[in-house]
This record gives sequence, structure tokens and C-alpha cells, in this order.
Amino acid sequence: MTTDEANTGLGPLESAVLDSLWAADTALSVREVLQSLEERRPAYTTISTVLENLRRKGWVDREQTGRLWFYRPLRDRAAHASQRMHGALTDSGNPRAALLRFVDDMAPEDVDVLRGLIAKLPPDDTP
Repeated sequence: MTTDEANTGLGPLESAVLDSLWAADTALSVREVLQSLEERRPAYTTISTVLENLRRKGWVDREQTGRLWFYRPLRDRAAHASQRMHGALTDSGNPRAALLRFVDDMAPEDVDVLRGLIAKLPPDDTP
């Protein structure tokens, strides 16, 4: 298991399925998710199982129309990225050093965005 999988509880196929759902404007059926996986061609039942696992883990919801289930993500891509970054900081053993290296590697425009966001935070009143 990779660090990313440990931090999010998602495997590579689960992540690819979520990518398909995030890219869609509407909820997708199992077949539509399968068709969106251009590089892979797993079995229909595999994708159905993956979607049910994602539902059980709280990543997707489903709605039945006729005989088909349609799935949509419950979390957006930004929430997923945030969870991964938090996990990486926690796993680093030294979150301060990891965060400093992360910021050092950021594009200048991203650093400006970060500065602006930090400036908007309320002051910490803890002693």
C-alpha cells in the first residue's frame, strides 16, 4: 500500500473511478464509469464493487432510476486533496519541516494565494 492509499483509504482503481465521477456533470451509472476508464478495462462487476466500496467508505452516494444505480461523489476533488496533504504532513514526522519544504517548492503565484488566505484567518487567542 502506498502512502497515498494509506492516507485516503483509496486504491488506484478507486481513485480512477472517483476521477471519472469528478469529471462528470451528472451522476454516472456503472457502465458510464466503466466507459470513462479509457486506459483500463476492468469488468463491469469490478466497477460495481468499487463503487459500492466507495459508497460504504462515504466517498459516493447513489440513486436508483429504473433498474440502474447512478453514483455521484460526496466530496469534491479539493476535499480529497486536502485530506491527502493532511495525511502527508502527519506522516512526515516533522510537519513544520515538511510544510516549509512544500512552500519552498510552490509556484510564486500559489505562495501569494497562501499568504492571502493566511491573512484572512482570525487571530489565534490561545495562550
